[in-house]
Amino acid sequence: MRSRRRLVLLSVMAVLVVLAAVWTSPPTSGGQPTSGSPATAGARAGGQAARHGQRPGRPPAHLIVVVEENHSFEQIIGSPAAPFLNHLATHGTLLTHSYAVTHPSLPNYVALLSGRTPIRNDCRACTFGGPTLVDQLEARRISWAAYFQGLPRPCSMVTGAGAYTEAVDPFMHAARIRDHPSRCDRVLPFSRFGVDLAGGRLPTVVFVMPDLHHEMHSGPVRVADGWLRRLVGELRASPVWRQDTRLVVTFDESRGRDVRSCCHRLGRGGRIPTIVAGPRVPRGRDPVPYTHYSLLRSIEAAYGLPFLGHAGDPATATIPAVAHPS
Repeated sequence: MRSRRRLVLLSVMAVLVVLAAVWTSPPTSGGQPTSGSPATAGARAGGQAARHGQRPGRPPAHLIVVVEENHSFEQIIGSPAAPFLNHLATHGTLLTHSYAVTHPSLPNYVALLSGRTPIRNDCRACTFGGPTLVDQLEARRISWAAYFQGLPRPCSMVTGAGAYTEAVDPFMHAARIRDHPSRCDRVLPFSRFGVDLAGGRLPTVVFVMPDLHHEMHSGPVRVADGWLRRLVGELRASPVWRQDTRLVVTFDESRGRDVRSCCHRLGRGGRIPTIVAGPRVPRGRDPVPYTHYSLLRSIEAAYGLPFLGHAGDPATATIPAVAHPS
């Protein structure tokens, strides 16, 4: 009888020892990203709130996106021809693995606005249907505007005028904007930007597109860099800049032969420079792979909007510096 009790007691003690070893042993990675990996860091920074389009914090007072053209990361970062862009990269967050969606230009602009590429080339006077970021913003009563250098007048449907081309204007290709007068009137000549800024009327979400001479498509890098320096100088001199304004400078696509890709090939238009700046944006480099869909997703996350199209794909990461800088 005693031997049986002793056997039971020893068996219980053995089980307890095994359980204690399981409880106290450190978890293994099992092939998954560890807590220090870029993938996990990006997911942790975005958090579940950003993943579901909910606001993780206070949204920015103004979010301004400037799109340049046709240059790779290596052509701009470190280039003496782009001193101001490199200044922004040093004083803001530089995305070191940002990729365009495709080639040529227009589909990238459309992807940034809609989360998909229903237009596949630089077509003229063509349109696409379906929802865009504008539908989302207006549903939440968030103000917006797009400013185009060289656009003759608000809602102008010209395919080109001087150095302006509709190949950089996805708003005038979106049927739900082009055919909606009150929305179409928010597609403005760039000459209105300074007026709205000085008058305290700058909308919450703003897109700025320089003309072909000032966004590196048909003009020198140094000229475009100087134009951007003047634009940001105007912003910094305004009270708007101190109201948690976040500025994103990106490029529509890399060089035509650059087809480097990321994110399950959602981005296959080459590696491009993307910089996030602002008074509350941390300095540093973000190595997580991003695409134009990531920028759309991050704008949506910043304002608690659902994700459109490929912005909602598992391979599309939220950019913390845009959505919710720490």
